[in-house]
Amino acid sequence: MTELPADLVELAKDVLATARAQRKRVVTAESCTGGLIASCLTAVPGSSAVVEGGFVTYSNDSKMRLLGVPRDALASHGAVSDIVASAMAEGALAVAQADIAVSVTGIAGPDGGSKEKPVGLVFMALAQTDTDAQVKRYVFAGTRTDVRRAAVGAALELLLSTLKADA
Repeated sequence: MTELPADLVELAKDVLATARAQRKRVVTAESCTGGLIASCLTAVPGSSAVVEGGFVTYSNDSKMRLLGVPRDALASHGAVSDIVASAMAEGALAVAQADIAVSVTGIAGPDGGSKEKPVGLVFMALAQTDTDAQVKRYVFAGTRTDVRRAAVGAALELLLSTLKADA
């Protein structure tokens, strides 16, 4: 097994401590990160007190089937879009019955990009019960590994800043 980056695990510790203090349960919905956000969170001992679960929905079919992402959203906007990121987070929140959800969908590369949606484009959304999802758009540079690592860091930062704002 490849070691997870120490800085991301440290960030995950902060997310978990903050969520634990607020008695909030976290769920992830991941596409281009392939479960790395959940891996960072669950690398920390005691994470089961906070982590409700995680979904790796790499295909459009799994996004629809597991998270309830509308077929027309995927057809109209594509999997890498703000609409789909939002639907993924809201779907994960509802299915897992957690308090806060983060989702990530993007193009990690090295192929698959276009002028409109370049390699490195990532959308992430954060959903909480009784609030609309907030969506962020990023374009990360570098290799596939660099893009995925940057997306994991940004997702953990988004979780942490939202939890701290709620405190």
